[in-house]
Amino acid sequence: MQKRQEVTREKPPLGLIAGEGSLPRMVCQTAAQRGVGVAAVAFSDKSAKSLEGLAEVKKLGLGEAEKVVSYLKKKGCRKLCIIGKVDKKLVFENIKFDLRGLKMLGKLLSKDDSSIMRAVMEELEREGFEIERQTDWLPSLMPGAGVLGKTGPTASTRADFEFGIRVCRKMADMEIGQTILVKDGVVLAVEAVEGTDEAIERGCRLGGPGAVMIKAGRPKQDLRYDIPTVGVETVRRLRKHKAAALAIEAGSVVVVDLPDVISECDDAGMTFAAV
Repeated sequence: MQKRQEVTREKPPLGLIAGEGSLPRMVCQTAAQRGVGVAAVAFSDKSAKSLEGLAEVKKLGLGEAEKVVSYLKKKGCRKLCIIGKVDKKLVFENIKFDLRGLKMLGKLLSKDDSSIMRAVMEELEREGFEIERQTDWLPSLMPGAGVLGKTGPTASTRADFEFGIRVCRKMADMEIGQTILVKDGVVLAVEAVEGTDEAIERGCRLGGPGAVMIKAGRPKQDLRYDIPTVGVETVRRLRKHKAAALAIEAGSVVVVDLPDVISECDDAGMTFAAV
């Protein structure tokens, strides 16, 4: 049984607002290497469990803004990192918001990701917290341009990269999504509220073998919250459908467990490139 990490008072702990996925754990591991404790707020049982032994974790509801602020202040946090996946479908669920949360919602002109996150960060900054860039607490995981695996792109795949990255950047800029699937110059699927996994399923079902996935950042990407990611599970899902390639925007997309992602692509004979 893992021992729960206790936040000490020797050094201000990092406040972590944690979604799901492996990135919150990686932030905790980086903090431990730097001798910094972590006080984390998790919004799901899955997220809370994943941080056991790495952080002192408080499980709260997504709408409990006042409790989030109170907990982080009580733990002496000054700097915060907001990272991890929060299912967009939660926007449409019956979340119970406290008064602070309702006030934030009332100020929103749009429910797109950027508007919601800006409202959250502004509220936290008013309370005296400093929001750190995600890249401050992650190793260098954003590859530069080039083919990252053994399998180079065919002429057709390269053309899909060039076409797809242009479309994907526009979709990201319009706050629709940061992932698209294409094949032979045709858009098969655009990620929206359903998320990347469902976009892959839909695009590959429509296009069949040989689809190409593209993931890009927004033109004015805010590194405090707005970093798109891919990982081994992304590749496995593409591999299941015999996709031809995965392309990410160079310097804008985090690759979680990069060596494993490259190995999985190589085993599948799939092109993996940053463009």
